[in-house]
This record gives sequence, C-alpha cells and structure tokens, in this order.
Amino acid sequence: MVYNKLGKHSEAEAQLKELKATQGEVGAYWYAQIYAQWGNRADALRWLENALRMRNADLRSVKQDPLLDPLRKEPRFQAVMGDLKFPDSVVSVR
Repeated sequence: MVYNKLGKHSEAEAQLKELKATQGEVGAYWYAQIYAQWGNRADALRWLENALRMRNADLRSVKQDPLLDPLRKEPRFQAVMGDLKFPDSVVSVR
C-alpha cells in the first residue's frame, strides 16, 4: 500500500504479486484491503467475497477495519456484512 501511495505503482504491483505467490487464496482478506486502498473497488470486493467463501478468520475485523472504508457504501460490501451476521450491538456481561 505504501509503494502505491508514494506513486511507485510498478513496485506496488510487484510486491502484491509476490504476496499472492506466497499466500495464495489464504491472503484474500489482505488483497481486499490492498485493492480498497488502491481505489480498485471491483477487485477489492471480489477478494472480500473470496474471503467470505473461504471463511477467512480475518473477516472478524471487517466491521471496524479502516482499510476497507472505501467499500462500505457498496452493495456488495453490505451483502458480505449481511452474510457475516454480526450482532447489532455488544452486550455487556456483568
């Protein structure tokens, strides 16, 4: 993400390619974060949906993950949130 923010797009792509080569589909949630930060909503949502399909444990963070903020208004993002069935509020236990 940093390389892309610095305008070093080819380096950013190379790093992502390396990450995908080492992590495969296990990194689906990370790829969604990266693509969301790069402004590539279509790929970000595709990878987020892959993470959901694979029941990726990182999805537990999706509700508050600031890296996914660019996706929050997207219907496909809302569908993922609906599928995750997070509780509306946290109940305090005393």
